[in-house]
Amino acid sequence: MDIVDAVDPEDLSPALREMYDATPRAGLKGFVQVMAHAERFHVEFSRLYASVRFENHLGHKLTELVRITVANTTRCPVCMAGRLPAAVEEGMTEELVCQLGAPDDGDFTDAERAAIRFAHKFGTDHLGVVDADKAALRAHFSDEQIVELAILCALCLGYGRFSAICGLSD
Repeated sequence: MDIVDAVDPEDLSPALREMYDATPRAGLKGFVQVMAHAERFHVEFSRLYASVRFENHLGHKLTELVRITVANTTRCPVCMAGRLPAAVEEGMTEELVCQLGAPDDGDFTDAERAAIRFAHKFGTDHLGVVDADKAALRAHFSDEQIVELAILCALCLGYGRFSAICGLSD
């Protein structure tokens, strides 16, 4: 049983139909159809999410590594499937993605390790973020970057969990 029904593409507003038509990914199309039930919030969220994901001070590679780390905690197949081409251009490989579960053993920079550890704890045990984790973030990131990292984690966590509950896939 679905938690909510997907809105038929023919019944989407012009703004959501544009979002729907702009993506080739079935899971994202389904997400737009579900979110049509709260269009105003989804449109505002989408603007915020795009800004946080694409216009931050973390870089595309680190942003994607963090986003996929959170996606692994939510088990959202739509989120786990996506790859930003700009992140690949910056050196994100599928080999690195496969190493996200064990960042200490992966080919990551110290800054990437700190961010990946934080993102994993943010998604699984946020109260487990201890002073050592905070110190690792402060050693590599500015206050602005840490806040952007946390906002990215929060946005991915919430929507990723809802996507998984809705059974969206890609």
